[in-house]
Amino acid sequence: MTAFEEYYGFMEKFIEFYKDAQRVEFEKFDALMSVNLERVQAVMKNYQSYIKQAQNFEEQRIDLCKKLGFENMAFSEIISHFEGDEAEKLTEQKDRLTSVIRTIKYLNKRSMDFVNVQLGEIEEAASIYNTKGIADSHLANSNLLNKQI
Repeated sequence: MTAFEEYYGFMEKFIEFYKDAQRVEFEKFDALMSVNLERVQAVMKNYQSYIKQAQNFEEQRIDLCKKLGFENMAFSEIISHFEGDEAEKLTEQKDRLTSVIRTIKYLNKRSMDFVNVQLGEIEEAASIYNTKGIADSHLANSNLLNKQI
């Protein structure tokens, strides 16, 4: 098997994994938006599994790059070691991977933004209670509870 065949074949599996991870990232975002705790917990458990798998895939990619003499090289640098159709196929692969990773990052940012807003609202709501868990009448009557987002 040539270096191209080995690297290209591995990267196809790598991209397919990240396409699946993109789907899981969307499920996470959708579950968070549903505000259904059981659903969020189930999705987050699955999400943790994908994080571990991603770490394993990255280790395999690093090992393969070492084996093929591409240690510490970016994808674009690896492409420069090939010509013609091989370089073209790898460039297309790199573009697909970049697109999938960009979408995953976007969805993750949206999820984190949503969680941070929700946490802020919880903190605001909790701040109207005194240490005994009784609503402070001064705060309870403020505009805090009437605020619209």
